[in-house]
Amino acid sequence: MDEKFENLLEILEKEVDLYRDFLNLLQNERQYMVDLSLDRLHECSNQKETLILDLQILEESRRDVIALILNGHHFTSPTLAMIIEKAPGRYKRSLEACRSNLVSLVNSIREINQINGILAERVINYTRNSLAFLNRLAYELPVYHSSGRMEQDKKTGRLVCKKG
Repeated sequence: MDEKFENLLEILEKEVDLYRDFLNLLQNERQYMVDLSLDRLHECSNQKETLILDLQILEESRRDVIALILNGHHFTSPTLAMIIEKAPGRYKRSLEACRSNLVSLVNSIREINQINGILAERVINYTRNSLAFLNRLAYELPVYHSSGRMEQDKKTGRLVCKKG
């Protein structure tokens, strides 16, 4: 039984490390959005995807170990706190520390993710407004003559490239 808890502890410690890395990536992502650094933002996104895959693999391993620890006892969704109660004394403190770290990291990730979402919306709006402004510069707004006739479509700017 001790080996199962040892395996669980190793998995949880790896998860804590990966969630810390994920939190750091989210903080970097926020800075890249502020700096409008598209290349770094793409790189950060790729790193996040890799971390998410690694976390999914660890979660599957954790579920398998928990199933072994429960050994036929059926719980619909056992919590880590329930598993810690079953742990031998020498593992309880370490498992509880991992649980506490995971809760804290997940809450921080949620918070930063919300902030990044708001920031991303602002960046998108900024980009849309900039494009609208440039389009207005490229094409003159209609002019009304004293006769009531409207003149438009005279180009005042020069559009060099449509790609951004």
